Amino acid sequence: MSDEPEYLKALRRSREQKKDSSPGADPARGSKAAPSPAEREATRWAREVGGREVRIAPSLTGAKVAILVQPITPFGTPPVTLEGLPNREALAERIKTAQGTGENVLGCFELTTGRPITAELTEGKVTFTAGKPRNIMKAESPERMIRKAAAQAELLAKTRKVDDGRGRGNPGGRGR
Repeated sequence: MSDEPEYLKALRRSREQKKDSSPGADPARGSKAAPSPAEREATRWAREVGGREVRIAPSLTGAKVAILVQPITPFGTPPVTLEGLPNREALAERIKTAQGTGENVLGCFELTTGRPITAELTEGKVTFTAGKPRNIMKAESPERMIRKAAAQAELLAKTRKVDDGRGRGNPGGRGR
């Protein structure tokens, strides 16, 4: 029997269970994790197309393609939703069901290539045409960020004015 309080033992057990329960899971991609650059670009595109009040579905995380839909209602303005889907086949099925259930498809976006997609529904078959690619900001590695900051600091050190004694930091003198 150890001298450790019971609440500390319980805390240690719960931490060990969390570690053991998800060895392959990435804790950085939890439900509150920051979206990827492609997901941020899809959200930006959705706000350009569907307006400022776009709801982002949780299915967008890790999706390959996204669809922007708005239900058709006789009263009021229904919310616009950006949904994520795993592939183009699922997107084609979602477009077909949206047409059948009374939803307006405002557009589609492919997260893997970063370009909007135009979907055409003819005779029960969906065809896609890719649009112009959008500029997706890629995350910069920490090493590269450090190298850039060091280069900027070196440049600032070279171009900084020499203190002529009239500025701040007058040691021993009478200050104002």
